[in-house]
Amino acid sequence: MSKEPYNYTNRQGKVHYFKAIRTKKGGIRYYITKNPDSEDLITKVPGGFEVTEYPYDGRVVIRKKVPVYVTQEEVAIVQKAMKAQSPVKDFIITAEKGGIAISISQFSHYFDGLYPTAEETKELWGENVNLWKKYDWIMTFELLDKKKRSFQVIRKANVEYDAVPIDEGPDLNTLAEKYCYHIGRESLLHFWIPGED
Repeated sequence: MSKEPYNYTNRQGKVHYFKAIRTKKGGIRYYITKNPDSEDLITKVPGGFEVTEYPYDGRVVIRKKVPVYVTQEEVAIVQKAMKAQSPVKDFIITAEKGGIAISISQFSHYFDGLYPTAEETKELWGENVNLWKKYDWIMTFELLDKKKRSFQVIRKANVEYDAVPIDEGPDLNTLAEKYCYHIGRESLLHFWIPGED
């Protein structure tokens, strides 16, 4: 009896299947298809690979596994701080390498004056909102020292500076509570490059 092909459904409700095609040099390349009847579909994610969904637009990729140096407990600290401190209710937190990144819904910036939940966005803009809704990266807690577990806070800036470090320290709880408060608020713009006016 043949196994069912592996599939991944992204937040837009689109189902993705994955094909394994042998190259001329004897290697294997993986491709994404939405056709469940395609040939050469994989039944599980191969060792050393992972399937991931990008927060910005829900794009799905299969790639070589990216190491993660932050712990689930550290990710939970940032998640908890966002829920408790920020007015933003529709956000995605991802962990990759040494970073814990926060991306917020396009409807969650301070200048909109609205902070709808994911469910409320469906009520406001219709059931198909997830097909076009984007999540913008806004802040990362980047691991600086694996032994001391110290982090640097990096925030989205502007065109001249894509991102700027605004603080660092050994206590992720304190950093997360302090800076998650400003996500979704104009006050986030007051934090600039340390030592500069």
